[in-house]
Amino acid sequence: MALLTGALMVCSELQATWMFLAVFLLQQIAWNVVQTSQAGLVPDIVCPEQRGAAGGATAANTLGGALVALLSVRVLGMHSLRIPLRIHYATTCALGIVFCGVVCFAAREHPTDRDGENAPEADRTSFVGRVRVCYSFDFCRYPQYSKLLCSKTIYCASVMIKGFLLFFVQDTFKLRDATQEEAMVSDTAIGAETTAALSAVAAMMFMDAAAAGLIVSKKRDEEAADAGTRPTGTVVGAGASKHDLDEDESLAFAAQPSSAARIAASRSNASRARCWAMAGSLWMSVLWLGPLLTGLGVQRDALSQSRQGLKVDRQALADRWSPIMVLGTAVWGLGQGVYLAGDQALSYALLPNPDEASRLLGLTSICAAVGAASGGAMTGGLLRFFGGGKAQQLESAAGYGPGYGTFGYVAIFSLACVLSGATTCVLHAIRTHPQAREMMP
Repeated sequence: MALLTGALMVCSELQATWMFLAVFLLQQIAWNVVQTSQAGLVPDIVCPEQRGAAGGATAANTLGGALVALLSVRVLGMHSLRIPLRIHYATTCALGIVFCGVVCFAAREHPTDRDGENAPEADRTSFVGRVRVCYSFDFCRYPQYSKLLCSKTIYCASVMIKGFLLFFVQDTFKLRDATQEEAMVSDTAIGAETTAALSAVAAMMFMDAAAAGLIVSKKRDEEAADAGTRPTGTVVGAGASKHDLDEDESLAFAAQPSSAARIAASRSNASRARCWAMAGSLWMSVLWLGPLLTGLGVQRDALSQSRQGLKVDRQALADRWSPIMVLGTAVWGLGQGVYLAGDQALSYALLPNPDEASRLLGLTSICAAVGAASGGAMTGGLLRFFGGGKAQQLESAAGYGPGYGTFGYVAIFSLACVLSGATTCVLHAIRTHPQAREMMP
């Protein structure tokens, strides 16, 4: 990552556009590898009862990093600070080296025995065979994890609309001031990422509190088993008692208390994480209409000024409506943070095989790439199809903005609402009981 970031700096200085794009693509691939490897460390160093909180912490760290990056871009864009772009690249390289070293030092993994029969299948095959094994997944055998991958794909398709936020600001306010428009977009993104990071931290704290109760329950069960007594009325989850278990789980609990507690903990973690993810996606589904309502409000005020024979004051409209748009996007960010925390925790809870965590979690990166590509294509196509026209082309030629009409933005924000709602439906279809996670042949 650090080397590729340095290469980006060189390409930027040389103004080699195509080389810059090629190196940027490699950097994104490397970034996905780093993210996947770091996520794969969690099942190795975190006990099952605390993986829900670890998922929330992972989401909070990711959103916090995005927030810091946006703040850096905002500072670099200020007229009063003439910070060279190479300083930004150098800082990124240094931070990458330092924090990757911290992760490698903190994650104390035990070595895996790869000798003889214990060697993974991918290590005993050719390179092509390794690629096939590493990127293969039996969707029919693991239907619940497959549904999770599907929900991740749909979510990534829905958030691609944020890439068109600058176009929306330009076509809505028509300020013809690139610096002010970019600052408005930066403030909007910063507001969303701030609330998203805070809500992810809050979700992590709730998951951690519930996990603490599960750990205490597990210790009590083990102490009761050591004493030779059968535990009765032991709390298994938040608000649940021993008598809340079904018959099969009760028998398992009596025979192997610690095993039953682990099953109950896994089920509770997965169910709780799914609820958080569903709540976040449903919240986003409703609040995707916020920016659209802001745009309609700007158009209403502009039309009112025109009917009164007054010149439309674009700056006054921006001063009035831009804080509302930033606030609305910040409220939307609450749902994003809750969703990402629940989704990450659910990924850990539904892992078919914790020993292959890096490989299985890497599939989410592939699904994210597929969702982002398809979402970008759909959003751009809808914006062009419904927002194009002669009047919009004239506005674009006059320098008012990209020149997409209102119906185009209605279409893409409606698409985002539908996709977020579809994410909620897919998450609702996931069964969190451990016995339902694997479909035996």
